[in-house]
Amino acid sequence: MEQPDILSEVFSTLRLSSALYFRAALAGRFAVEVPEEARRIRFHLVRHGSCWVSVPGTAPVRLAPGDVALIPNGARQTLSADPDLTPVPLAELMVAGAVSDGVLRYGDGAGGGGAGGADLLCGFCAFDEHLDHPVLRDLPALIVLRPGDLGAEPWMAAGLRLLQLEADLAGPGGTAILSRLIEVIVIQASRRAADALRDRTHGFLVALADPALAKVLTAIHGAPERDWRVVDLARIAALSRAGFARRFADTLGVTPIDYLTDWRLAKARGLLADTRLSMDDIAERCGYRSVPSFTRRFKARFDEGPGRFRRSRLDG
Repeated sequence: MEQPDILSEVFSTLRLSSALYFRAALAGRFAVEVPEEARRIRFHLVRHGSCWVSVPGTAPVRLAPGDVALIPNGARQTLSADPDLTPVPLAELMVAGAVSDGVLRYGDGAGGGGAGGADLLCGFCAFDEHLDHPVLRDLPALIVLRPGDLGAEPWMAAGLRLLQLEADLAGPGGTAILSRLIEVIVIQASRRAADALRDRTHGFLVALADPALAKVLTAIHGAPERDWRVVDLARIAALSRAGFARRFADTLGVTPIDYLTDWRLAKARGLLADTRLSMDDIAERCGYRSVPSFTRRFKARFDEGPGRFRRSRLDG
């Protein structure tokens, strides 16, 4: 399995999904603060005009038409005509009725896209809130994708262009198409972030770029049901047991066995929610020798047994 396949599998298992909030038509000297919201990657596509995006701990960045801003980890952010303006909370605008027919209108004239204005498409990507993975901690506080900077990455440039065209078309089925495109772009952006991590010594993307650790991750993801021992994984990495265990933990922030356990339980949630496999089959596929041992481990991690979890998904 190649590295991008592992990354795609991780996002699939984390149950990546996206949705649109609204189109934002902003004008004049506008400044809107979007509140913190856990475990979501917000995105803003600039359809027309321009604006600044500000995230705590980073310098404000100016966005131009066709640019996409991704803000991971549910961080608070401000969209403005000038980063020095005092923002109005989004919740306050919504209470005042600024959102109508799927459009947030705010500012002098509230037309969006004109002089000093911006027309944005805003939405989010979410994950299963009960799952965690080192890849989510790899993402920087703010990712800005500009079509003009992606000449050497035609797949990313094509994705952004298609996103822009579909947003402008606003035809039947457009919301579903936009949601899928956003998910693709988030995965592409995560894969692209590996190039920005060359000087880092830890993180999932760093591990994928490490030939020894990448072999181990490929083995774990390819056969999570195997009775892996640290010595087995060290042999795959061609390292001593102690050297491998230290390198894995230093890079990924968890021990090899903890990573394996987390991955097995994440896979189990997906199988419980998306398949009709028996509990015995799921336990076996996820490396547990019996349903009782699988049930104990699952309940200890998620505060509910696998049977109850499956029923809640069916009832939903």
